[in-house]
Amino acid sequence: MDISLINVSRIPFLFLFLCITSTAMAVEKQKDGGVIALVNGQPISNRDFDINMEVAKHNFAGIGWLESDKEQLQKLQNLVLDQLIDIELLYQDSQKEKINVDENAIKEKMSVFRKQYPSDTEFQDFLNTNTLTEEVMQTRMRREVAIEGLQKKLYDKFNAEIMVTDEELHLFYDANKDSMKQPEKVRASHILVAVKLTADDTAKKAAMDKIKDIQQKLKDGGDFAQLAHQSSDCPSKANGGDLDFFVREQMVKSFADAAFSTPVGQTSDIVTTKFGYHLIKVTDKQPEKLIFDDVKESISTYLSQQKIDGQFEIYKKGLRDQADIRKMLPRQN
Repeated sequence: MDISLINVSRIPFLFLFLCITSTAMAVEKQKDGGVIALVNGQPISNRDFDINMEVAKHNFAGIGWLESDKEQLQKLQNLVLDQLIDIELLYQDSQKEKINVDENAIKEKMSVFRKQYPSDTEFQDFLNTNTLTEEVMQTRMRREVAIEGLQKKLYDKFNAEIMVTDEELHLFYDANKDSMKQPEKVRASHILVAVKLTADDTAKKAAMDKIKDIQQKLKDGGDFAQLAHQSSDCPSKANGGDLDFFVREQMVKSFADAAFSTPVGQTSDIVTTKFGYHLIKVTDKQPEKLIFDDVKESISTYLSQQKIDGQFEIYKKGLRDQADIRKMLPRQN
């Protein structure tokens, strides 16, 4: 898979080392030290780059990326370095904007991080393995909180400036109707007599006799909810067998086929599933529908976020255009 085709802003990279837990991949301490980039004179270390490369490789491995592809490796290296540069630029800008860092927030973050480790000994082992101290971690956390503060300030600013027009809403709606349809739904109650598919013939016959007896009681005028409460082997018996509304994909095929084909107010014939034997009473149906008013707010939220993301990318580009950035790539890991 070509990583250049992926919307990298949606990839869950963990670019701040303080996000790495004992279950994440870490790298050994780099012997050579040094820096891989300078951002307005501030260094990005080889060590931080290597750590984030390991995390990025791990994330991309899940979507079919191969480390053996040297061209893709080079693209990933550039991508990781660009992300680290963006982080440094955002931090520098947070200082210019005098973003306040609440020390209580730092303490809370540190507390949450420490709780990932069952004991102080294991936490200290983590620090020692990664040549860290609590002071260094707190410094990194202050950077993170400062960046988060800047992002919130920018989000509020962009959110106040952008507007989604009715024309944009309708254009998006018309272009994406198929993906926004509300599928057909059925509301039904059922009575289950449980028996495993692997049960012997005697057990299956006993279960079938029981469900047939219940079926006859229904035909004689018995109350479905009451019989479900008395005889069903499903936890739904507490609600008279009511399963509320469900879509076809939520149920096993034979159950769904029976429920969606049975008219409202009627009870199906005996249905066999891997759970046993069922009687299904359909109490309501909702046809497939797509109404603009039902999705208008969601579309507006989505388009607003898209515009905010676009403004944020423009903002980051502005920081890059004004910055003195010196890269030491290419590197081969």
